[in-house]
Amino acid sequence: MRNKVLLIEDDRGLAMPLKVFFEDYGLQVFWAENGQKALEMFKEVCPDILLLDIILPDYNGFDILDEVRECNVDVPVILMTGTEYSVPNQIRAYKAGTLNFMAKPIIPQAMLALVQHVLKIPQNIRKYDIDGKELVLHGQILVIDKKEYKLREKDSQLLRFLLDRKGQIVTREVLLKQVWVDDAFENNKHLDSAMHRLKRVLNDAPSIKIKTIYATGYMLG
Repeated sequence: MRNKVLLIEDDRGLAMPLKVFFEDYGLQVFWAENGQKALEMFKEVCPDILLLDIILPDYNGFDILDEVRECNVDVPVILMTGTEYSVPNQIRAYKAGTLNFMAKPIIPQAMLALVQHVLKIPQNIRKYDIDGKELVLHGQILVIDKKEYKLREKDSQLLRFLLDRKGQIVTREVLLKQVWVDDAFENNKHLDSAMHRLKRVLNDAPSIKIKTIYATGYMLG
């Protein structure tokens, strides 16, 4: 059962009531009040989801997110902020692979509903309904309307990342860091090859396209 939440929040007055509320619903909540402790706890407890404040005493939340993504591209992250809720920060958050960016004050019931929804999704299975087409991604197997396709490991990670961000432009740099964990120039050819293979597979579902955004990146829509 996936139920481990790492709550990274320096405001004890917010963190403790949220922790107690979540625990009343069967979640196991680990609380870190600063960035250093958060990174240590992340490696120690391997949480199933992160709730991450942007403004911390010693770290910026985006810096913590970058460090987390260096070793784990899949763990779901929800960002929270009271003063940094701006369009540029929202864009930055989604480019970094967060699932949501919530403005404080946090509504505990709404946050709980979101966390429970995310944790109910099997870790290695994703289901999507796009324009009436059902896609199921299970590990390296993609199923489109009951037809199976075997994908390479990196291709499946790349497709999952784009599907989770349907309608959002994702830069090449972000994809390289998230999937190859390295945006070195030589990895660009691997990204190009993976995109070519995925576009070929998706030919069987014309309503689902990976669009190339000139000089920027890609968008699945």
